[in-house]
Amino acid sequence: MREYPQHAIAAVAAVLLRESAILLIRRGYPPAVGKWSLPGGVVEPGERLCDAARRELKEETGLDAEPIGVLWVLNNVVLDRAARVKYHYLILDILFDGNSVRGNISASGDALDARWFTLDEAMNRDDVSRTVKKLITRIRSYGLTYIPLDSVDNVTEE
Repeated sequence: MREYPQHAIAAVAAVLLRESAILLIRRGYPPAVGKWSLPGGVVEPGERLCDAARRELKEETGLDAEPIGVLWVLNNVVLDRAARVKYHYLILDILFDGNSVRGNISASGDALDARWFTLDEAMNRDDVSRTVKKLITRIRSYGLTYIPLDSVDNVTEE
C-alpha cells in the first residue's frame, strides 16, 4: 500500500545528465501527478539498486544507460490536510553515465511524456517537481559527487 504506508518505501530515481540537460518524465500517477520529475519507482524485493534504477529508466523513457553511483538520498514525506503521512518514500538518486545512453526517448509505463530540459529551464518552470529543483541546486553546489554502486549494492546469502 503506497498511500498511508506503515513504513517508508524504498525507491530509486534515475539521474541522467547530458551536457547541461537533465532527463525528466511527466508523472502519470500520484504523488506529484502531472509534474516533471526524474524517472523512477519502487525497489522490488531482492533487486539491486542499480538494476531497479536501470529498469525504471528503461520502462519510463525507453533509454538504457550505465548506472555509476548514488548521487543523493531524499527522505520524501508528503502529509495530507490532517497532517497524516500520505506518502513516505526513501529515494536514492542513482547517477547514470551520460555518455553511455542507448535508445530513443519514448515515454511509457508511469510516464506521460519524457524529454530533456536544460538545468536553467527546469529550475524556472512551475511544473517541475520541488525534488528535482532541490537536486539541481545540490548539483550546482557540490557537483556530481557520488558513492560508487559497489559500495552500496550488497546482496548476500544467509
